[in-house]
Amino acid sequence: MLAREFVNLPRHIAVIPDGNRRYARKAGLDLHAAYKLGVEKIRSFLRWVLEFRGIKCVTVFALSTENLNRSRLELEILFRVFRKEIERAVEDPLIHESRVRVRFIGNRSLLPESLASAMRALESATGGYSDYYLTVAMGYGGRDEIVRCVRRILAGEVKLRELTEDAFFACLDTREIPHPEPDIIIRTGGERRLSNFLLYQSAYSELVFLDKLWPEVEREDLIYVIREYSRRQRRFGR
Repeated sequence: MLAREFVNLPRHIAVIPDGNRRYARKAGLDLHAAYKLGVEKIRSFLRWVLEFRGIKCVTVFALSTENLNRSRLELEILFRVFRKEIERAVEDPLIHESRVRVRFIGNRSLLPESLASAMRALESATGGYSDYYLTVAMGYGGRDEIVRCVRRILAGEVKLRELTEDAFFACLDTREIPHPEPDIIIRTGGERRLSNFLLYQSAYSELVFLDKLWPEVEREDLIYVIREYSRRQRRFGR
């Protein structure tokens, strides 16, 4: 078992899978083919993570609020690829045999109803599972999440006089994840920034940046990341 090779395993890995469009140009692919490879890589990444057993939560930044400013044609391609892969995941043995609960976070009002409907169906099909958690950020922005959380507070879901850090966590989109704070965030594609991803939750997350484009990532890259994480000493500001 891979977990035996490492002294310390993260409980929650978050991923910013950057580089799909650059990979399309590099490989001479159209956007549909590149995005399809990118979404399929999420499944491969989940399969590799499950080999470790002790890593219980994976969160993937699939579509940001900023991405929604792309051209109509590109968004239609993205929405179609996401919907088809989500519909396929409803019957995916990897999900059901490993008892992976799939959840989507973000502002669903920004998404087409056909995509939102597919998301709800997958959440319903996996809602009884609790062995592992796959969270997909779709139509998500960290600032937007915080604003929506504050609106819930102002609506009375949390009394202001009772507001604590734990209570604020309970307002965030990640509130149903057992370990809402990522132990480590991986970003591919060579960029060195969070790009509005899990801003509140990532206060003490370890960061690892890979120069590979997302469709190029392989199992060995995850092993490298886990090995790098196991060498670090997390002090949480102490």
